Amino acid sequence: MKSIQECEQTNIQRLLNFKLPNYAKKVGWALFTISLVVLLSTKFIEGEWELLKSILKRLVLLSLFIVVLSKEKVEDERIQHIRAKTFTLTFLITAIYILVQPIVNLIANSIIDDNEGVFQDLGDFTILWFMLFIYLMFFHFAKKKE
Repeated sequence: MKSIQECEQTNIQRLLNFKLPNYAKKVGWALFTISLVVLLSTKFIEGEWELLKSILKRLVLLSLFIVVLSKEKVEDERIQHIRAKTFTLTFLITAIYILVQPIVNLIANSIIDDNEGVFQDLGDFTILWFMLFIYLMFFHFAKKKE
């Protein structure tokens, strides 16, 4: 029984410590830039782009995820501590955002349209975009501060 627990603990630690190489950060930012530019350009070009938009949105999220999972040039205990604090803060802020934003949208729609607004949940893209963006922003500021 103890060996099973040790094996599971080892697997969990391996998963928690998984990081992509530092050069993956450059790949992620390049992919992010390209997919975001193409996604924004579909707004200005006429045509049916729903499938392309869906693919590009996923590429944007994937590229940000690659950046989040990439190692820093110097990956030490300080960086690990900053990552842990930033993930915690990001989770809390995202949870508050998910709970409050639909209510804010409902009130704003009621005021602007002078009728009863519709309560809408946030989509998966919006939640993941917000979470990854907030993490990267706080991680960047925390690295500069400490």
